[in-house]
Amino acid sequence: MHDFPHGGKIAVMVVLVALGLSIVLLVGFLYLTALEKRHEVRYIATRRDALDAWVTHTQFVFTHVDFEAFMRESLRMLLAQIVHDVAHLTLLTVRAAERLLTRVVKHLRTQHELQTPHLDAPRPFVKAMSDFKQQLSASRPSLSELP
Repeated sequence: MHDFPHGGKIAVMVVLVALGLSIVLLVGFLYLTALEKRHEVRYIATRRDALDAWVTHTQFVFTHVDFEAFMRESLRMLLAQIVHDVAHLTLLTVRAAERLLTRVVKHLRTQHELQTPHLDAPRPFVKAMSDFKQQLSASRPSLSELP
């Protein structure tokens, strides 16, 4: 026999065990069928019927299902879910940043209002605009007076 590395010896042992198990199962099956034929009885009939139904169903699935299309569709749905989750996480992050920036702006505005001195008398331009608006609204009729 060839000198295999440790992995090779394990692989040979696995193959030998699988081969031995297959032979034992085949001999057991042949013995069971011969025993059933001799006694004209079927042993463990309900479980074997269930196993036969499962094997028939599995064979039908493997025969009629397009696994390539199934895997393609499953992968497409998985990628769509991943993209959706990333977009949702991005949205949550942007909203958190927006809340933080809103708080900072509010804080800065309150600080700015505290530091800005309020003038008692309006500036000349603002006073002129205010007077103009008052004259304009006085010269036009109100909405209730219109027909």
